[in-house]
Amino acid sequence: MYIVAEHTIEDAKPFWEKAQGEMKMIPKNLKLHQVLPNKDGSKAVCLWEGGNVEDVKSYVDGAFGKWSKNLYYSVEASNAFGLPK
Repeated sequence: MYIVAEHTIEDAKPFWEKAQGEMKMIPKNLKLHQVLPNKDGSKAVCLWEGGNVEDVKSYVDGAFGKWSKNLYYSVEASNAFGLPK
């Protein structure tokens, strides 16, 4: 299942510093396919793959929740374009 996480980042510097280090700590049951930030780092959209939305939410909110507000939803793959193979 693909899951989108939309981030509204309240403190960009620590969020992105943490993101760089966190890449090696992603749980084995999740895969991060894309990170798409805006120019000033205050917003980002990430495409995840995992068993369910709750797994992504639990991990991301735990790692980044003090610097961002996050919205999660599952992707309807039958209507999507460009998903990883």
